[in-house]
Amino acid sequence: MNELLKMILIFGVTPLLIAFGYIYLLGEVWSKGKIVLADIASFFGWAGKGVRKYSVEQEYQGTINSIIQDYNQNFENPILPKCKIEWVTAENQQNILKEGEAIICLSFDKKDHNLNFYNATLNFVQTALIAKAKDYLDKPSSKAIDLLTTHIILRNNRKEVLTTFRKKLNEFDDETKKEFETLVPTNDKGLFLNILLPEFHFYGELIDTLPPSSEYNTEANGLFHWFKELATREFDERTNLKYISKNLKVGVILVGKDETWESQGPAAYTKWADYYATENYNSVYVLARGNNGYERATTVTKILTHSKGFDQINKNPKIKCVSAEGHEYIVTCYSLRPNKATIAYLAWESFKDHNANGSLVPAIVDSVQKETVVVNAFGLKFELPNTLLSDIEISDARKVFNVEDELYLTIAEFDSDKQHIVLSNKGTVSDPKHFIEAVLNADKIYPCKVEKIQVDKQGLQSGLKVSTPELKHWVYIPKFKATPSRFLDLTTKFPAGTEVNVIIDKYSSFSSNFVGYLEKLTDPWESSTFKKLQPHDILNVTVKQINAFSVICEIEEGLECGFSKQEISWKPEECNTSKFKVDDKIEVIVVAIDTDKKRIDVSIKRLSKTPELEYFDTNSNKVVDVEIAKVVPEKGIAVKYPGSTNTGFIHWFEIGYGSVGRFENIYKQGDKIKAVVSEFDADKNSLKFSIKRQFTHQFDEWAAAIDDDAPLKGKVIGYFENAAQIELTQNGFTVQAFILRKLVSNFAFVESEDLPFYLPVGESFHFYIFEINEDRKTISLIRTEYLEQSEEPNYGEKIKVKYVKENHSKGYFYSDELEGWTNVPEKDIKLGSTIEVIAISHSTGEYEIV
Repeated sequence: MNELLKMILIFGVTPLLIAFGYIYLLGEVWSKGKIVLADIASFFGWAGKGVRKYSVEQEYQGTINSIIQDYNQNFENPILPKCKIEWVTAENQQNILKEGEAIICLSFDKKDHNLNFYNATLNFVQTALIAKAKDYLDKPSSKAIDLLTTHIILRNNRKEVLTTFRKKLNEFDDETKKEFETLVPTNDKGLFLNILLPEFHFYGELIDTLPPSSEYNTEANGLFHWFKELATREFDERTNLKYISKNLKVGVILVGKDETWESQGPAAYTKWADYYATENYNSVYVLARGNNGYERATTVTKILTHSKGFDQINKNPKIKCVSAEGHEYIVTCYSLRPNKATIAYLAWESFKDHNANGSLVPAIVDSVQKETVVVNAFGLKFELPNTLLSDIEISDARKVFNVEDELYLTIAEFDSDKQHIVLSNKGTVSDPKHFIEAVLNADKIYPCKVEKIQVDKQGLQSGLKVSTPELKHWVYIPKFKATPSRFLDLTTKFPAGTEVNVIIDKYSSFSSNFVGYLEKLTDPWESSTFKKLQPHDILNVTVKQINAFSVICEIEEGLECGFSKQEISWKPEECNTSKFKVDDKIEVIVVAIDTDKKRIDVSIKRLSKTPELEYFDTNSNKVVDVEIAKVVPEKGIAVKYPGSTNTGFIHWFEIGYGSVGRFENIYKQGDKIKAVVSEFDADKNSLKFSIKRQFTHQFDEWAAAIDDDAPLKGKVIGYFENAAQIELTQNGFTVQAFILRKLVSNFAFVESEDLPFYLPVGESFHFYIFEINEDRKTISLIRTEYLEQSEEPNYGEKIKVKYVKENHSKGYFYSDELEGWTNVPEKDIKLGSTIEVIAISHSTGEYEIV
């Protein structure tokens, strides 16, 4: 009975059910129908081994072919092959086992059902998927593609098998698992099935017709890694939109930014398609995100397919995706192929329309030479000389334009019949003059990267060449604007790749470069190190330059100091600069600092002091008492100072601020005088003194603040041979001046011995400026003009004056406001005495002593 029932089920009911299934599922649903048949056959699996085999065969074929059919429907020609299952026996194995087919060990135990399906799916994918190109990929990449494709099939058709997938994933090596994890997001964004698999399919078909070559490995892996970078980019992130190799070129057009679409419209994107077509790209993909992106990408694609000569390959560009946060969004992916013949015809039609409408022609820079730029417009190439590139002079187009720059050109000449056209960039929105002016007017700091060290014709470092993504041009930074140091090796501080912040200073049309300087470049002479520096400080410095007479060192970058060879040692025979080498570290002592001249004098030998140097360090710029040891006419005065058997020296020009005359007539041996310790002569180990420096002389400030024509009041300080020293103070500034004796009086011939009576030390008088010598910083005064302009007293009015001079017939008197003469008095009057006089004759200057 059991055998009879079994026969009825096998040969009666089952065939009828299968027949009904076939009739119902004919046509486009055939693949999915096989899944239903598999379910029916599995219900009767107890009926025998043949039924169970049939059930497995229909389930696997139906499931896999269902997703393959859905996928292939999106393309003009099938991308993935169909799956066919045959059972291997001892009798048919020689006919069935062929290259490109896989053997799978299956179990009919129900608990192994999911494992069977996983094995069948993975082995089919490994065998059939992009078979002609996959072998050229690195193994981890190839396995990752197989795993992701398997996961997609299981997720869409047999989710219950995903548990088995996750368990089996652990059996793969770590590198494959890592590659798989990085590849998964590319499918989440809808690009794995729509770009990577089609491109590898087309690439496999291409290289299948070419001789074998190891370069296919490089191309295949390059395409794979480029795709991952493209597909995992963040929104608005800069990404390489082209993959270029010997046998394959793939270009991508991203329809993204609102401001680009609103300002330029579809032309901003179609010109890139023209560029790709001219450069013989195999594939062009138009990508967008969101509903607005879909509409814009569709608009661009319609223009390309209807009026630009492109063929659309895929049928369903709209892809639904879900973000990691669970938000649904749309990704648009149009797959296009350029048709060269159609593109050439349509290009000249586009030129005709743009010429008639006066529209700008969108173009892409294809290549750049020194004197020309080749552009791609509507899929055709044209050459523009430098004279047509800008309203400003461009000496080297390579420094202004880059490959893939976007231009908008005017049509200068056009003849459609002869297919003659001349394009120009002068005065257009893409004329670089606008960009250059905007950069120069922008108060902006540019983050840059050092590309190379620039050298001159002699091979000396002249500056830095840096680049920034924000500018098309390289920026040149002269060495002195990159470092304050004359000696710095730029390669040590600025190796290639160093990041620096740059401020643009100007544009050089000669070199077609921006010129800038580093943002935080500081003047070492305004640094805290310099401000803290004092004479007698001991420093560790670095030797930077050596010659036979001196050595220049750096305290820090750009802060220089130096010493002459005489400052090396107190012993002359040891004063040799050849003992030093560049970059030696040495210890020195600061001798003098001149802020105005930016000069710091240092010494090695003064680290150990002689008695003379000790005295100088203790009394430098102080007023001290000295004794004149010897007067040397026309040269100066040798003086003795306490604590030394040596003598110091006062040069003649350090005696006074003005006309000193023959100082040997003023100073005598043995005189005790006051002088300032002014300088240490390291060569002779001797001191220099100054008489005049004990008096304040603020010449520059005083000269800038006074009125040259106004009378000045000054105090008598002392005397030279033929002049008196006068101290003037105006507007808070004090200077030393002098008045020659011949300019003191209008009536008497003033002798040198008369000066103390006419102009006594400590008293003040009014003067006019006779002469100011800017070079010598001297001031010559005059009294005669002032006295001539003084108001004359009334007749009979008694005036107090000084009796200052007498000869055989006349006596002379003098004061700040009045001078004159009288008859020689009958009784003796001491010179310098105060007397009273009354006027007798204003015209002759005669007065009478009362």
